[in-house]
Amino acid sequence: MKVALVQMNSQDNKNENIEKAFKYMDEAVLQKASVICLSEKFMYWGPDRTGEDINSQAIKDFQKYAKDNNVNIILGSIALKVENSDNITNTCLVIDRNGEIACRYDKIYMYTVDKPNLKINEASDTVAGSKLGLVELDGVKIGIGICFDLRYPEYFKALSTSGAEVMFLPSSFRKATGALAWDVLSKARAIENQVYFCACNQTGGIAEKERCGNTQVISYDGSIISNIESDEGIIICDLDIEKLRTFRKEFPVLKQIVKY
Repeated sequence: MKVALVQMNSQDNKNENIEKAFKYMDEAVLQKASVICLSEKFMYWGPDRTGEDINSQAIKDFQKYAKDNNVNIILGSIALKVENSDNITNTCLVIDRNGEIACRYDKIYMYTVDKPNLKINEASDTVAGSKLGLVELDGVKIGIGICFDLRYPEYFKALSTSGAEVMFLPSSFRKATGALAWDVLSKARAIENQVYFCACNQTGGIAEKERCGNTQVISYDGSIISNIESDEGIIICDLDIEKLRTFRKEFPVLKQIVKY
């Protein structure tokens, strides 16, 4: 499975963000990627909290792109409207090669900070999900998380015990917290679940909103296969699924999991 991760510095111009995403996706298709992953809120990053309609033309354009180019797309995350409400969900849509939405994952864990100089409560306008982000693409079970989910190992353990062999984490992880947590937690999730962990982050921003970048693909043994630091761009790498399955047989960590 060849995966491509797109690291963007998304701004408050939706059309420019989408155009940029397609440009990087074109590059990934040329390099014969089978799965393309975009980052959290790649389509829009700004003060407008109005959600996207799931049947919007923008989403349909990505569905058409997937079908026309015979590629699977992990559509980062998008703020989607909640019916009959002013609220939104923070949602990752997985689009398969046929252009169909194969999976919808609504972010479960809400980003919350309560410091004297910084207060963030994602739950104030975002409805949390309750179901695992799990889907099969090209014969491989894929797990999906979004950003703050990274801090909850039990979520990713539930994905791995449900059969996930590759996990994607579209994110917009802040630089201030990412300096300590991004690398170590991403590696931990890969090692403890014996999965390929694809952490696709935003970059750019200023002050408290500066993102840490460092989009990376981590192997099941914790080694970094490929990464990009602070620049916008893509990384592409081949994931050897059979090698992962052999590793799991030789080192059967997951078989010894006990539910207490």
